[in-house]
Amino acid sequence: MTVRKWRKRELLALAIFFLSAFLVGCSSESLGKIVSVAARAETTPVPHDDDAADDPAVWVNEASPNDSLILGTDKQGGLQISDLYGNQIEYLDIGRLNNVDLRTNPYDKSNTIVVASQRAPARVVVFLVEHEQATVNFEVAHEVKLSEPYGICATVLNGKYFAVLNDKDGNFHQYEITPTFDLKLVREWATETQPEGCVVDDDAQRLYVGEEAVGIWRLSALPQDPPDLVSVARVGEHSLKADIEGLTLYQGALKTFLIASSQGNNSYAVFDTADHTYRGSFRVRGSSRFDGTSDTDGIAATTLAVRGMEEGFIVLQDGENTKPKANQNFKVISWSDVRMKLDLD
Repeated sequence: MTVRKWRKRELLALAIFFLSAFLVGCSSESLGKIVSVAARAETTPVPHDDDAADDPAVWVNEASPNDSLILGTDKQGGLQISDLYGNQIEYLDIGRLNNVDLRTNPYDKSNTIVVASQRAPARVVVFLVEHEQATVNFEVAHEVKLSEPYGICATVLNGKYFAVLNDKDGNFHQYEITPTFDLKLVREWATETQPEGCVVDDDAQRLYVGEEAVGIWRLSALPQDPPDLVSVARVGEHSLKADIEGLTLYQGALKTFLIASSQGNNSYAVFDTADHTYRGSFRVRGSSRFDGTSDTDGIAATTLAVRGMEEGFIVLQDGENTKPKANQNFKVISWSDVRMKLDLD
């Protein structure tokens, strides 16, 4: 009897051991590795209170990198333009802009085309960054047939400029922006539920879109290709918790990483775009000067080396600006901090 009881206990312990190992493995796969990095800088708070700051983009001044600009939307009023120290240098009171993106003008390399989604009235707004003057100027706004434009991203493919726009109903419209800044609808599709963030890998000609309560999808960015959605990651795995908000790409010399804002747990998931493997997640903690981030909407990454961030940086919207208590703004973190903490090669 004593031997039999010992064997039962042994078997039970062994079963518990393997079950625990299995659950830990599942937890590692679904929850992933989350590290923390400190904010290095922040922008001036946007002029409007409540839920206002939303999505950033970085314009790299090739002639004078230190004079590059951070563009951030204020969805209660317009477009904020900041220097790399976070100081607001201009505010364009253009209306309720939600998301923003940019690419160098393929038709005139002396400027950069900036596109922004405007929620009311429903429009795509086009700005130009004049390279020599390093100024941002309103160019034109086009009404669109989407109920409430939400996310937008830009790309240059085969010498043409395109903008991908979505709305809260899940509709996507892809437009060609002509040399005269007209819009030409070239493709449309839909997700089942509300999307927002999107980003294009121009080199791979691949578009990534976020469906807020579902996950991240990829598809060809080429307008002539069918918009077949392929899952990259779903909510509930890889530390992703709804809503999936901003998407951006860090395009290094050897690898490109997709970064997604996981708003539900105040973290950011990182994927290697070569095979879309999950490489871990990070949070942004406060420092002696700046608070961390929470409830993040839009994000933007760049390899621009500046002010001790030699591998580039990421700009992230902060849903609650608390040090000191003020309107929402955008925080800046160093890519090298993320890379080292997540052991990214």
